[in-house]
Amino acid sequence: MHNSDKENQTNPPVSVDDAQNDGLSALWQAQPVTTINLSEVKASLSSERTKQRWYMLVDSLAFIPAIYLLVVTWEKFTFVAHAMFVFMLVTALPLLVYQLWLRRVAAFSKDTHTADHLTQLIKQIKNNVKIAVITKHSTWTAVLFGCAFLVERYFYGELTPEKVMKMAIVMTSMSVVMLVWYVWASKRQKRFERQLETLEKMAQQR
Repeated sequence: MHNSDKENQTNPPVSVDDAQNDGLSALWQAQPVTTINLSEVKASLSSERTKQRWYMLVDSLAFIPAIYLLVVTWEKFTFVAHAMFVFMLVTALPLLVYQLWLRRVAAFSKDTHTADHLTQLIKQIKNNVKIAVITKHSTWTAVLFGCAFLVERYFYGELTPEKVMKMAIVMTSMSVVMLVWYVWASKRQKRFERQLETLEKMAQQR
């Protein structure tokens, strides 16, 4: 038997897949490791703290005009309308408390160790995704409530042609605003999800 035949038997050929895997592994190891800019993370958390505090204030104050309007106009509506308003408040109040709870991470964060800033920022961005989801779905529920109120006014209210026209204009305007709000909240949710993915990758490199 020739020596070349013996070498072929003792040294099996390397497969193309193995060679490609070795090449990819070497290429991956040659890639530079992205360093975490802790100063930028700290600045982002500080900015998030300010924004969340403002959001908490605006969310809380937004309830005051709604309650005031409800108290002032209470006598003008029927029992059915009253039940709808009470249901809306009973549903909206826990959502407000829940959103305030979700905003607490950044809003009440303290200047601790720099390494903890990334963890706190990740937690808040996770909560921001949840808040965006709540905001997105609150748009179509608001339109649904508006439609239900129109139906209630149709059957129980004293509707003149002028009032019908005004309510139609209000409902149309509200629907357009809610549609724009839905698109904005949906884009905001996707942006937070991308930001969260980036921050989690940074945390893995720490």
